Amino acid sequence: MKNILLTLAAMILIISAPRYIFAAECASGSQPLELLNKSGAEIISIELSQTGMEKWSPNRLDAPLADGASASCDIWRGEILGLSDLRVTLRGGKEIIWRRLPVLEIFSLTVNSELKPEYERIKLSS
Repeated sequence: MKNILLTLAAMILIISAPRYIFAAECASGSQPLELLNKSGAEIISIELSQTGMEKWSPNRLDAPLADGASASCDIWRGEILGLSDLRVTLRGGKEIIWRRLPVLEIFSLTVNSELKPEYERIKLSS
């Protein structure tokens, strides 16, 4: 009986461990933005600015993002105060700026073939 209880306790720890790790990551503000490129061109830069400030962050992509590829970007959610503008730069220098995005509520964003953002807003409860 003692062995069964120890085995069950070990299984509970193993099963629940990833949740604790995830919760710690979320608490530190490291929830990434999943970016899917369906633009037809390579994306070389993603930058954010608080709406109305025009003060752009460093590039949030670790490497250029090929058409059809996806990447997980740390957008530093802990630094974001509200609505943000997002600037996308394509290979060749073309820039697209999307204004007033609720990036704190966006966890997956697709750049479509019309160079418009596609996303769902997800409000997290506190």
